[in-house]
Amino acid sequence: MTDILIIGSGPAGLTAAIYALRAEKSVMILEKGAFGGQVTFSPKIENFPGSVSISGNEFADALVSQVI
Repeated sequence: MTDILIIGSGPAGLTAAIYALRAEKSVMILEKGAFGGQVTFSPKIENFPGSVSISGNEFADALVSQVI
């Protein structure tokens, strides 16, 4: 049985998964497309704290690596 079901794996869904896992809950993420959501189509993200500039794919990969 899964404690938390998250629908969508954009930044919000992946962040929810990170916090749920830190709370030692079991998590299932449902996604019909690719993990990362619409941000993966952004060529450059420059307004994220801790990073001067990062591509949407790099940002999504970093989120996914924290969840796995």
